[in-house]
Amino acid sequence: MDLESAPQWAGLDPGASDAEEVRGLVAVLVAADSPRSTKAQVAGFLLDVWCLGVKNALAPEPMSESRLAGHRGLYFSAYEGHVQVPAGLARALVFGAAAYARGFGFEPEWELAEEFTEAAVLLGEPAGPSPIGFGRDGKPFFVNGPYDDPEAVLRTLRRAVGDEGFHFELAFPEEPSQRRRLFGPRL
Repeated sequence: MDLESAPQWAGLDPGASDAEEVRGLVAVLVAADSPRSTKAQVAGFLLDVWCLGVKNALAPEPMSESRLAGHRGLYFSAYEGHVQVPAGLARALVFGAAAYARGFGFEPEWELAEEFTEAAVLLGEPAGPSPIGFGRDGKPFFVNGPYDDPEAVLRTLRRAVGDEGFHFELAFPEEPSQRRRLFGPRL
């Protein structure tokens, strides 16, 4: 992910982590005041900023301040802490990652698409094209997760950008789990 075209966010790299299990993954947690309640509306997104875009979304849920604090710690537990970023950066990350993946033919499956739509309401409307550079070193870089179908993803990438237009690494070489696939290529 490249923030070079977004100097207003210099130094705020929410994707910076040396942890092997979260390479290319950015978790975004959004909390918005509710006009009808003392509780905040909280939604979340798991983004693959290197290739697949939106991997998961959590629809808005009302939370008290104390519950939100506990939820935040759990939500970012795979990371080396979290970075509080402006709403504009969160919006650019989420909508930009979705648009980047869509450009290669990747769309969230129906269940995820529904939750994404509900959660995205808290972000507001996208403010035009994202100034963030997605991918890794200028190309999509696919690292499969346990719910991805590597063969289908690689086939989709080859159709979109050819054999030399992307990089990949198979982290889970076994068959994808059928429990709950969070992402599917557009066929």
